[in-house]
Amino acid sequence: MTHETKKPRLIAVDIDGTLLNDQKQIPPENIDALRQAQSNGVAVAIASGRMPPLIEPIQDKLGMDCALISYNGGRVVGTRAEGRPVIYDNPLPADVARHFVEFSQSQGYLLNFFYNDRLYADHGGDREPFRTLYSRHTGAEYYITDLAQFDGCAPSKVILLTAPDIRDQLYDRFVDELGARAAIFKTEPMYLEVMAPGVNKGAALPTLAQYCGISTDEILAIGDADNDTAMIAAAGIGVAVANGSVATRQAADYITERNNNEAAVAEAVHRFVG
Repeated sequence: MTHETKKPRLIAVDIDGTLLNDQKQIPPENIDALRQAQSNGVAVAIASGRMPPLIEPIQDKLGMDCALISYNGGRVVGTRAEGRPVIYDNPLPADVARHFVEFSQSQGYLLNFFYNDRLYADHGGDREPFRTLYSRHTGAEYYITDLAQFDGCAPSKVILLTAPDIRDQLYDRFVDELGARAAIFKTEPMYLEVMAPGVNKGAALPTLAQYCGISTDEILAIGDADNDTAMIAAAGIGVAVANGSVATRQAADYITERNNNEAAVAEAVHRFVG
């Protein structure tokens, strides 16, 4: 990357596979490093595919007040002390959402439909095991309904959940079908995440930087998965953790020696923030 390196004034950190270990806990060293950075005047933002209510518990475990980059960059909100002002919001177009609702209902797939910071899904089919998996993974509570009722509504995003090999096939299919009408990512092994065109964590950084009165060159971004790649590339200092995907490692200025189970975030913070 060609950024001029500046001392970070904001840290944007991904949750799963980065801040959290494989047991979905935050290593204490990560907590200490981020708290120390914030006490030294460096802001911290949590960047995730999750909706804000599901990021809040992570913030509480850190014992910090953070801005939130949610829905993979689809919505950015300020700190709790500020009343969580919406800094940026770009929902999935209603016609694209309808496309996935109709497909999931016809084939019996679980579709997570995120609307007004609530998670909705259909009854029946083979959806229950995937609902259980997602709830255990994120702490999400489902509202079970008929997703057809949301025809004409623009959700923050949708996630299609299925077996990894099928997910990969569906990714190729929908990228070909929809082209530039949606931003589609493979994240967790069973997740196919769909957002509005142009939405990604990296695209959210300039808006957040402007809100904070800094430049993107003053952001340290840390991530592991393909949906973190744009954020890592956009930041002044982009860091991929040792367990990161090929794409994140290629985009990064620095790859940690530690993985997410070994407090890789703390390594990055100590190296670039102090």
